Amino acid sequence: MKVLVTGTSGMVGSRALPQLAKRFDATGLDIRPAPSPLPTIQADLTDYGQVKAATAGMDAIVHLAALLCKPEADRSIDLNVKATGNLLQAAVENKVKRFVYCSTVWASGHGLTEPYLPIDEDVPCQPVCMYGQTKWLGELMTEYYGRMHGLETVVIRFCGFHPCAGYTDDGQIDWEHADIPGLFGRYLRSGHKLMNPVDLGEAFGLAATKLGIAGKRFVVGVNTPYVASDAAALRSLPAAVIERYYPGVPALLEEIGVEIPAMPYYFRHDQARTVLGFRSQHDLGDLARLYRQWKAQR
Repeated sequence: MKVLVTGTSGMVGSRALPQLAKRFDATGLDIRPAPSPLPTIQADLTDYGQVKAATAGMDAIVHLAALLCKPEADRSIDLNVKATGNLLQAAVENKVKRFVYCSTVWASGHGLTEPYLPIDEDVPCQPVCMYGQTKWLGELMTEYYGRMHGLETVVIRFCGFHPCAGYTDDGQIDWEHADIPGLFGRYLRSGHKLMNPVDLGEAFGLAATKLGIAGKRFVVGVNTPYVASDAAALRSLPAAVIERYYPGVPALLEEIGVEIPAMPYYFRHDQARTVLGFRSQHDLGDLARLYRQWKAQR
């Protein structure tokens, strides 16, 4: 299966491409030169001719390229909206079967405007920044092309990826060289960003191949157990909630010197687990178990 992966000079794409190359005949694409041993195309996604040429012969496109914009007026509309439209149109004309669009949880408001918790795939979208707005527009275009042209489209509303010292390319944890407070801290923050590169290959690989998910949207991040009734306590007594789901973990965190922060918002990953079939390789409880095993063996 031939898969084109966009944005492969970026933080997410550069780590996702090698993982996807384990599963597919994967080719990267970026406007910047890519120092990678894997096949890559240097092209401008805002140039339709270049996009059509790059997508020819592909079975699927995993669109990760994006501009995380801060000013209200910049190239974000070109890259996050126009480029997405170019890829979708080229996919239809080149008879690409599936289009996976990497959106963001910022499309719904990133914990600031959502009317309920946990934040799920059906929450009303009121973006609070231009990045979220442009990615929401990209979602709407992706769904339009699926509805009007029969393109198999899948939207990943991504919590994000934040590399942290410790995880290896095969998804193991090198505890001797790990940023241990950083690893635990990431599993405690509201954003629920992935850190394990293997999770990127699993999530986007399933999105590119799984049957019966065309037209669906999935919130993808680190697996969490929290439900709506946990909302108040996660803001005021987060350690008590952590203890209920992960007995003994608050004491371990205190030993390591990691403070449990308040969690003002959080995400529901049920649909990613049950429909897409994705669960992050580790959650907070797994991380604690693996850390204890490593300590016991030293």
